Amino acid sequence: MKNAIILLIVVFFLYFLYRSCTSGYDAYGYYVQARDPAVFEKRLSADDERILSRGRILKSDIMALDTELDQGDGPEKGLLRWYGCLGIDCDEGWEESFLPKK
Repeated sequence: MKNAIILLIVVFFLYFLYRSCTSGYDAYGYYVQARDPAVFEKRLSADDERILSRGRILKSDIMALDTELDQGDGPEKGLLRWYGCLGIDCDEGWEESFLPKK
């Protein structure tokens, strides 16, 4: 019983530590706005002239842009695509993150 309590305290502490390091990032997302939706059919490149803008901003701002540009059709359709951040490095590997789901 004593070992179970110690284990529970350790697990709770580790979870608390994890959440304290990652909380707040879930309010952000990474988006790509393109001139042509065909740009999302293969791996993206920062040098692609069809990409109008991209970056990490608040999800509420991304959803407002999505509503303005694509009538709010979501993160995987239209000229504006996005995903939610789970940590500080959510812009790492963004080029692959927008590949079509198979």
